[in-house]
Amino acid sequence: MKAEQIQAAARKALISAEPLYYSWPPERQEQLRASMEGKLQQKVDRVLLQELFGIDRPTEMVEDICKGLSTANKNSLNWARLLTCGIGRDWLFLNELMTEGTSLLDFDTLYDYDYQDYLYQQEFKKAQFPDYQGQNYYPMQHPLWLRLLIHEQFYYATLSSLAGYLVDQIEDKSDDWIQRLIPHEYVDGKDQGKQQADGFLLDFQVRANGLEKHLEELKQRWWQYTQRRWLELSRQFCDTPAAVHCKDRHEKDEQHRQFIFTNQRTLQALRWGHFLTDCKAIQADLSTVIELENQELTKAERWLKDTHQDIMDNFDPKVVKLKKKMKIVVAPGALDGLMGEDGDE
Repeated sequence: MKAEQIQAAARKALISAEPLYYSWPPERQEQLRASMEGKLQQKVDRVLLQELFGIDRPTEMVEDICKGLSTANKNSLNWARLLTCGIGRDWLFLNELMTEGTSLLDFDTLYDYDYQDYLYQQEFKKAQFPDYQGQNYYPMQHPLWLRLLIHEQFYYATLSSLAGYLVDQIEDKSDDWIQRLIPHEYVDGKDQGKQQADGFLLDFQVRANGLEKHLEELKQRWWQYTQRRWLELSRQFCDTPAAVHCKDRHEKDEQHRQFIFTNQRTLQALRWGHFLTDCKAIQADLSTVIELENQELTKAERWLKDTHQDIMDNFDPKVVKLKKKMKIVVAPGALDGLMGEDGDE
């Protein structure tokens, strides 16, 4: 769909949300866009569906209609949505949950946002796990998802610390590595799909030809390795120069850019309102990241092989480790977008 059509639809949607929108100063317009949510967002989405695809449905049906769009149409809708809720020069929309009454405008830099999220996570862990000792701050243990305009084109983006990116790469390979070491499959357990008051049970059982306990031990040690490796890499990169590395991936119906940040100083140098400009000022060549990635992949695969051999030689599956049994209940609609190719980002 052409950019002009998307821009025209967004203009009509904003006027439907606030008839005086285009008479307001830019700062007030941005405040409205940043606070776009709930019923106001549904009202905007209804206009966008009408203007982009000729779909006219009651407001209460809008959410379900949006979920059923094709990937190409959903990308066009997300582009138009971005023009109704994005902030800053690059029309950023952070696809993350925020506390009520908070928007991206409350944070000047990426560091401001990430550090507050770190404080929240620390408090949450202390409340959930009384023995939790806390952890020093290091940037972005987990990636953030962003939407923005780059050269007037709609992009999805992932924001990662360098340490987090490297650990994500080895985790992406780990299933295949572990499968080769201990072949296994997952089958439905006896409670799979059983209805509960607030959803249904998710119950899968693993079969590994008698090596189920060995597999469990290997996965547990692997998880510990990735946690430890993230911490080691985060410390390693603390004193490196502030830098942003960019990695593009273009597919048939969408464009994606990964932004990789070396350390805390990098996040402190990047303002949400001037994101791309600030990134460009400290952008570095991706080859450094590729070299580090190859090193980490080699190291991690070797560690897994050595650990697997140690488990096969020395692990006693008859020793039962005490652990809390968990029951996973999936709420209706929670898996929407994860089960097919037309899912939203």
